[in-house]
Amino acid sequence: MKKIVTNIIVNQLSILVLMLLFYKELTIIDYINVSFYLGSLYLFIGILVSVLQSGFFDFFSTSMKKVLSPKHVQKELVAMRPPSQVISKKPSFFFRSGLPIILCMLAALFFYSL
Repeated sequence: MKKIVTNIIVNQLSILVLMLLFYKELTIIDYINVSFYLGSLYLFIGILVSVLQSGFFDFFSTSMKKVLSPKHVQKELVAMRPPSQVISKKPSFFFRSGLPIILCMLAALFFYSL
């Protein structure tokens, strides 16, 4: 629980810094924009890591290496690890970081529309 709260605080502070860096003012619309970008980035990376770890691209990657490599390198390709084994980071970190940002952004969007 403490890690989640710390993660949320760090992400909100980074949104504040990005708002001041890019917009040089603190408005709710700027908060909505920056939090949407940051939250979407986290969620996109989480989905990408999840798909890569599922082994979806393993066959495609192996096939492309076989087709595009010279014949004398074919034996070395067998020793190469597939993309699903290369990525060791869990996608849950990115989802736990992106989801609270998107929820705060939706709450701010709700108050902005009132």
